Amino acid sequence: MQERIRKLHHNRIFALVFWLVVVFAAIVTLPNVKTIIQYDGQPQLANTSQPVKATQLKNTWGRNLNGTYTVNAVFNNPDGALTNKQLASVNKTVSELQKRSHYYGVQKITTMTNTPTSKPQLLSKDKSTEIVQLEVSHNQGTVRQMASQLKTQISTIGLNTYVTSPEIISDAANEHITSFTLVVILMTLLIALVAMGILFASIIAPIITFLAILISYITTLSLATNLAYHWNFAYSEYTPIFLLLGISLFTLLTSFWFFRELRNLTDDGADNQAATTKVVNDLGYRILISTLSLTIAFGSLMLFDFSTIRAYGLLGIGFAITGIASVTLVPVFTGMLGNSLFWPKKTRPRLKDHKLWSHLTKFGLWQPWIAVAVVLYLIVPITFANRTHLNYNSAQDIPNNQAVQGARVLSAHFGQGKATPVTLYLSTNQRLDNQNQLYQLDNLTKKLRAQPGVASVTSVTQPGGQPITQYYISNQLSTINESITGVVGQLGTVRNDLQSDSTNLKQKSLKAEVKRLDKLTTQTNTLMSDSSTLQTSLQAALSRSTAAGTTSTSKRITRYINQLNEVNTTLNTAVNDLTTLSNSVSTANTDASAAHSNLSNYAESIKAVSDSLKTSKKQVASMQKSMNKIYLYLSGLQTSEAAKSLYLSPMQIASGDFQQSLANYTDAKVQSTYLTITLKDAPNAKNTTKTLQQLKQVTQSQLRGTVLKNATLTFSGQPVVTSTIQTQYQHDLPRVLLLVFGITLLLLILFSRSILQATYWFLTFLASAFAGYQLTQVLMGWLTGNNEFNWQVPLLTFIPLTVLAVVELTQLALSFRLNDGPLLDWLLPGIHEVGQTMRHSLFIIIAGVLGLLAAESQTLAAVTLITVFTAIIFNIVLPLMAASFGKLSVVIPAQKPMQFKRKKRRPRKSRSRSKTKAKATPKASDSDKTEK
Repeated sequence: MQERIRKLHHNRIFALVFWLVVVFAAIVTLPNVKTIIQYDGQPQLANTSQPVKATQLKNTWGRNLNGTYTVNAVFNNPDGALTNKQLASVNKTVSELQKRSHYYGVQKITTMTNTPTSKPQLLSKDKSTEIVQLEVSHNQGTVRQMASQLKTQISTIGLNTYVTSPEIISDAANEHITSFTLVVILMTLLIALVAMGILFASIIAPIITFLAILISYITTLSLATNLAYHWNFAYSEYTPIFLLLGISLFTLLTSFWFFRELRNLTDDGADNQAATTKVVNDLGYRILISTLSLTIAFGSLMLFDFSTIRAYGLLGIGFAITGIASVTLVPVFTGMLGNSLFWPKKTRPRLKDHKLWSHLTKFGLWQPWIAVAVVLYLIVPITFANRTHLNYNSAQDIPNNQAVQGARVLSAHFGQGKATPVTLYLSTNQRLDNQNQLYQLDNLTKKLRAQPGVASVTSVTQPGGQPITQYYISNQLSTINESITGVVGQLGTVRNDLQSDSTNLKQKSLKAEVKRLDKLTTQTNTLMSDSSTLQTSLQAALSRSTAAGTTSTSKRITRYINQLNEVNTTLNTAVNDLTTLSNSVSTANTDASAAHSNLSNYAESIKAVSDSLKTSKKQVASMQKSMNKIYLYLSGLQTSEAAKSLYLSPMQIASGDFQQSLANYTDAKVQSTYLTITLKDAPNAKNTTKTLQQLKQVTQSQLRGTVLKNATLTFSGQPVVTSTIQTQYQHDLPRVLLLVFGITLLLLILFSRSILQATYWFLTFLASAFAGYQLTQVLMGWLTGNNEFNWQVPLLTFIPLTVLAVVELTQLALSFRLNDGPLLDWLLPGIHEVGQTMRHSLFIIIAGVLGLLAAESQTLAAVTLITVFTAIIFNIVLPLMAASFGKLSVVIPAQKPMQFKRKKRRPRKSRSRSKTKAKATPKASDSDKTEK
């Protein structure tokens, strides 16, 4: 039994069983990768970040909007303005959606019909595009399912319809990445098979390599996915790809080393197990060093807060598993198969001498300064020629997606920032439905709209993005001024009427009439007196004439009597008339007296009225002047900045329109509100972060010292998310580069035991990487017209480049460390020896990343090109720089003491002694045994 166990152990069967158990458990426990990418693929923001706080506030909003997000249903007429028939069709579609809103989880629908004040924000200026805003519950289902269902529901004949939101676009980006992930995995594995088949002219060796890659990859992917699923560990949408990229490259390189050494031993007649054991012992240290370097370098990324960078820390686990598999799993198959591993061509092919590195090294040793100058002349301009800006738009690589097309339609007809607005939440412990709070909110709205980079701002007081005129003092003053103008006109009319009335009274004429009437009364009294005297005389004459008629009988007397009779008759008539006249005059005198008395009284009343009219006229004139002054003041106030302020009367606040606005823009307690800020640029624009910072500063300064000074402010929206990612990424990326490259350089120094030489080599690698980065930018800009890389390109490129640096520089460092001779004696043979295998490493690195081109992704294409360019440049420049700096590091220090002695040379009598000492001094190359 012990012998059998010993044989099993000798044949490494236990290692094979272990890995079979591990891979079986990994496959069984592997969660759904697509689901993990869909829910956890995007960067996870910290709980203290602004978007997360905004989400928490929205979840307690009330008004049946808890746990919802905004979706835009876009209706576009590609031929021009929407016709009345098309608008009616849109209304019909919305009505049908309203009937089935519960089925789709739509909690609220905002249209031009039910919210007329928001029409400027829902209908484009060219009237070709209408937006219907939907508040959809998160609990209804996945974003992908919801978008598909709503897209079918809002379909309208004759119109292009889209369902879009930042959440839908992010999910579409994850879906696109998931769609090509499997293709990339299969293509990478296939290319790995082909590459190993080409290197060893074998069929079985590539299969063993394929199994090693597959087992390591499935084990690492299962562990990473379970960490994300059960323990909420950081996960990236590119996690399956970058794990495969790192594991496949490292496995290809270690397998190549292993198979090459094994072939050498088996061709010399060594036993399979003995040869395998010797290879493990010989390469174990080298594999351990590489594994340790990569594990520590990438494992350190778990210390970062940014979730995407922390997700790349899983590579540390992947490299550790791969390193263990390289020295435990691969030996199982090599021990079993031995030389049969290289079937059908079992004999070792004759390796051709690779002279490129030898020639480059010789040139560097011959003319080190010229070599350094040439390299710097070629690399430095490329490295610093262009400065690319990273693109944080997740929709850049998505082809023909309706949500992305809808966002582009909104950008074309409403502005770049319409599809991704910024939302400013303001929460306080006071109610916001009164003049004081609303006044400050309106001032804040106007202040934010005036900022550069802002297209429009909507709020509770400006739901349409523009001020409502009747809510402002200027409009109210205009109405008051119109009323005052009317009052002033009426006062002028009253003043003129008073003047006319005063004139029409003619008080002086009335006094003259009173005087004439008084004179007439006097004359009437005289007439009455004369009439009485005349009547008396006539009575006397009549008596005399009667007496004379009775005594005289003569004819003269008779004629006279007749005349007297006639006179008498006439006198009687006159007496009677006078009597009547006297009576009439008496009556007239009485009436005149009464009239005189009345006229006198009336004259006094007229005088009082006249005096009153004069007083009223003066008062009206004074009032008119005051009203004119008020009018002039209010007119000036109307044109001033103060008149542009909001003033809502209690009646206006209680109106139906404003109550609807309160319902749309405040929470159930009316203690929280939001302002929607539409930017002029897209979220990934260069100045978006600066604009958001400016908006935050302006908001804080605007509310400082007001009734809302203690309000809690929270910014949300895709631009804020993008800005948060950009800020964290730009803050952490230099630290990531410094940490990983610093650890790599430190380990390289420890392995080579040389500070200067390891630093020279590593700086050569960094210069090559920068040059490859810039060359790729130029080429991508020429091919696609877009010279901006996705923000994950540096992180993804980081993986193959680090593997390249660790593998090649570690081999060079070990060769340098094992050398016991002088540095100058090692440079040519040592670099030439390393160069014999570097070409194979170069081939493996390039072949390992070519599988990324299978994806329709500019991001992965950029990673491939950067890796290829860097690998080629590095393998050309490294022998030049290593030889040049190696020689200069020996020659320059050796020259300085000699120059110093020449300057301090003594008189001629000591010249012979100096020559003797010079002859005894060894050469610089002999004195420097090694620079370690």
